[in-house]
Amino acid sequence: MSKGVSRRAVLAPALAAPLVAQHEGHQPAVAAAPAGQPIFLTPHEFATLRKLCDLILPADETSPAASATGTPEYIDLLCRGNERIARIYHGGLAWLDAACRNLHGVAFAEAAEPAQVAILEKLAYREKTPAEWKAGAEFFNWARRMTLDGYYTSPAGYRDVGYVGGKGMTTYEVPVEALEQALKKWKP
Repeated sequence: MSKGVSRRAVLAPALAAPLVAQHEGHQPAVAAAPAGQPIFLTPHEFATLRKLCDLILPADETSPAASATGTPEYIDLLCRGNERIARIYHGGLAWLDAACRNLHGVAFAEAAEPAQVAILEKLAYREKTPAEWKAGAEFFNWARRMTLDGYYTSPAGYRDVGYVGGKGMTTYEVPVEALEQALKKWKP
């Protein structure tokens, strides 16, 4: 990534539009989870998830980090409600810890950020991921997608992409261009 271009600036336009379209009119489920507290994951898993979310979408000069938007709580809530997602996160977070302990002698959340980033860089490009790390790469793919989903369905994510939908209208006026087009096609 070139200097002066943030990860968020690259990801937001490309990924947010389908996510916002998928969730139009949907209020994120984040409000159901207590702020900063897991309801399904263990406290250690949740701390690891928070760090992972912030490495995927860190704060920048205009937007908060993923953890500040309730994204980890959103993922935790999804784990609670879906056995498959729960297995993916229990296993994936344990995999991250094991890989980090093997390389650096500490769990992922306790490692220095450069060590955490180095691990994630090995996972980010699945075609370049070593064979023994393929399970970690599959988990990281899930984590990235769900982090983006959680973030871009939050108020901060909506602001990042300029989403203004989901608001009620008291009146509706047909655009003049649409009316003119319809009248051209209509023949009495």
